[in-house]
Amino acid sequence: MLGTTALLVPSSAAAPGENCTYYSDESLTTVVGQYGRDCCNNRIAWGTKTQHHECGGCFACTPPPR
Repeated sequence: MLGTTALLVPSSAAAPGENCTYYSDESLTTVVGQYGRDCCNNRIAWGTKTQHHECGGCFACTPPPR
């Protein structure tokens, strides 16, 4: 009999594939936006979404505004 194991990730954890950095052109040198969550689970949403992007990993933690 084969058993299965599910890896459950808390819903509060950042989903790496949903963290995307957007660039002005295909050279991927000028960042124009970022959307997703940082490693501390703070929402990151600024700038413009373009067709030139890379997704994955988590953004560096940013302290929440005071």
